Amino acid sequence: MAKYLVEIQNQDDLEETWIDESCPNFVFCYNESTLDECVQVNENTWQASYDSMELSSNKTISYVDADNGGVVSYVLPAGEYGIKL
Repeated sequence: MAKYLVEIQNQDDLEETWIDESCPNFVFCYNESTLDECVQVNENTWQASYDSMELSSNKTISYVDADNGGVVSYVLPAGEYGIKL
């Protein structure tokens, strides 16, 4: 897992979530919940952090498909996931 720092402007930015198309059914977000937990860079900018997900080997992922029923499984290759673009 690698830690990344991102400059944000407000609470809405901090509450943003994102997905990585390479790993279905995962949602990524910032580590902090409020601006008070972030480092204030200047009057209108804060620094938030997030952690990526790193796999050193292939991993089988399974989840329940709520829309179609049943369990879906796939192999997630070794690599780093969840990088905010």
